Amino acid sequence: MHRPIHAFTSIFWIALVLCMAAISCTKTNFEEVQVVQELPEHETVFLMDCEELDLNIGDTCHVESDQFGYVMGFVNEDCDCDADASGEEITIVIESNLFWNSNITVQASPSFIAGPSSFEAHSGLTLQQYLFEEGTTECTLTVSYTCGPSGFMFFPEIILTGTPINGVVGPLVIDC
Repeated sequence: MHRPIHAFTSIFWIALVLCMAAISCTKTNFEEVQVVQELPEHETVFLMDCEELDLNIGDTCHVESDQFGYVMGFVNEDCDCDADASGEEITIVIESNLFWNSNITVQASPSFIAGPSSFEAHSGLTLQQYLFEEGTTECTLTVSYTCGPSGFMFFPEIILTGTPINGVVGPLVIDC
């Protein structure tokens, strides 16, 4: 008699385990989760041929010139700024009888390769030199100046011709 109860108990436990396994293995609804790992961007490293200039060979560079301000050139293989200050030279003479400084703006067509696009004219004569590419035979200059609260004033357009166009322009008189 012991055996049938024990057999019944064993069958009961086996049936219970099978039911639990069947229930636990049923497929349930689940949300699909996608994990995206963002990696930091790689740091960009710039290599310069000429680290002291922060430029590469062949890049445009500027050299300060007493005569023309800044002269444009190119970085050579020795990491020097090779700027040639040769070409056609024009000197603009500004005459001012004002008690205050006036800001002068110069635009040229074709563009000058050296010289400031703006500068201050003091009372009296102010000379400013500009350098154009060698062989330039014609140039148009537009010169404007500040005139206190009146704002900007313009000189008449200046057209220079010559073979080459070297010379002096002016004096251009500031009159407010």
